[in-house]
Amino acid sequence: MYFKTLLITVILTAQNLYSQTDKSVQGAFGAVTIDGKIWNQVALRPILPFGKLSIALDLVFYIDQDGNIHKDEWQFSSAKMIKNTLLDKIYYVKYGNRWRGNYFRIGALDYVQMGYGGLVNRYSNSLLYPQVRKVGMEFRTQQFGVSVHGFTNDFKENIGLSGIRLSAPIGSGITMGVSWAGDRNQYLGLKDSDNDGRPDLVDDFPDNDDYWLDSDNDGWADDSDLEWDIDGDGITDVLDDKIPGWNLDMVIYLDTNIIRKPEPINISKESKPIQSFGIDFGTNLLNDGPIKVDVYAQYAALLGETTNPENGETVDAGYGIIPLGFAMNFGPAKFSLEYRMVPKGNFEFGYFNNSYEIERATFYSEDENQGRIITKSSKLGFFGKQNGFYSQLTMNLGTLFDVGLTYQNLDGDQWNDDIEKFEPSANQSFTGLFELKKPISKINKAQFYYQQRNVPNPFDFEYSETTIMGYNVGIKLGNGMVLSYIFRRSFQDLNGDGDVLDDEEMINMTSIETSFSF
Repeated sequence: MYFKTLLITVILTAQNLYSQTDKSVQGAFGAVTIDGKIWNQVALRPILPFGKLSIALDLVFYIDQDGNIHKDEWQFSSAKMIKNTLLDKIYYVKYGNRWRGNYFRIGALDYVQMGYGGLVNRYSNSLLYPQVRKVGMEFRTQQFGVSVHGFTNDFKENIGLSGIRLSAPIGSGITMGVSWAGDRNQYLGLKDSDNDGRPDLVDDFPDNDDYWLDSDNDGWADDSDLEWDIDGDGITDVLDDKIPGWNLDMVIYLDTNIIRKPEPINISKESKPIQSFGIDFGTNLLNDGPIKVDVYAQYAALLGETTNPENGETVDAGYGIIPLGFAMNFGPAKFSLEYRMVPKGNFEFGYFNNSYEIERATFYSEDENQGRIITKSSKLGFFGKQNGFYSQLTMNLGTLFDVGLTYQNLDGDQWNDDIEKFEPSANQSFTGLFELKKPISKINKAQFYYQQRNVPNPFDFEYSETTIMGYNVGIKLGNGMVLSYIFRRSFQDLNGDGDVLDDEEMINMTSIETSFSF
């Protein structure tokens, strides 16, 4: 009943807004999966255009079968929580066209690629939406003959991951680009619902930023005024009227050996950064009508530390070289081919990619709230010296379909956890995308995708943290309403054991919603 009342209220509000302005109002209602639980969704997304500038808000409620509202989207308990809640209400703020002139977008970022993709390749901050909401920014501009492209992943992280690229012609038809990208703290990839700096996995009170330790697991925080026996040994820690049955005649023996849990990591104070630098050169070889051929080269380096799996020692991250690459346009088809080299290992091309937010950090629990954090950079040591090629193909199949395929095949030394040594092996990656360009009959939209990165054979379909698959199909219902079926599957190594085969490490996002527009 509560849900129905709220739904009617939202729709009436949308109609009222529409009657007062010529701006559009979009929204949706239906069901969505969040953290493995099904919630009813009601969303209102008014879009306010101002010339080249457009603003869209995301006013969403998730309601369970008992009428309870999902609290993560509506937290006002502190100044930090208020800031994050207000930022979450930004669906997007957009100005201009991303490929022409000045442009910026604030909100969800689905596809960020800097230059030829040696460092930042198809990065997305929205892979875990709606479980995790991030409000980032991407911008492009050109000043004094220099093209500038930059991004940041999430303002709520106070600029955790960011990057910038400058490119300009240097003569003889050659364009030079210089790129930097860095994550100031990979630990920010661990979920921290209450923003107290203690990740949920080690926080005994993940929804209360005042408390994080409960040594005896009795539901009372160690620092709470109501906790009189911190370690649960039956001996009181305080001498006052908080003790049940206390009176002035009682003889109280105070605990002189209180055993507490150790303090969990505070990711607001501890950090694990990773930086990167790249330089590239490119020129046009052929530009004849629908045929265009560019040639380029790139050097990219990761600036940080990783772990040598053979001895556990800390070593420097490595670098990669693309000595020769071709980018070709043939009418409706775009094709690129690169030769890639990793001379000393400890490097991954396209390190900041669309699965980065999943791979960024994993917590491996060893004892109560203690353990070790496994960052993506710490796994770079698994990659030895490698050489091979990378190719990408995008094609318009007539006026109806788009197809995108990428494939990488590098050969060299790879760490084998089973035998605990390096061995010659392939390092392959594959991404496939099929998308409907315009409606067909009742089908308004259709998109299917699959990704597998850095595995011996992506066509074995053995899941890893780099595996992403899903679809989005929309069916027109008439009167501006579309029924959408959305599914996304990803994986996260939640216990840090090196695989994603355990319970709850498969992350499914399922949504069935009816969207509307006034």
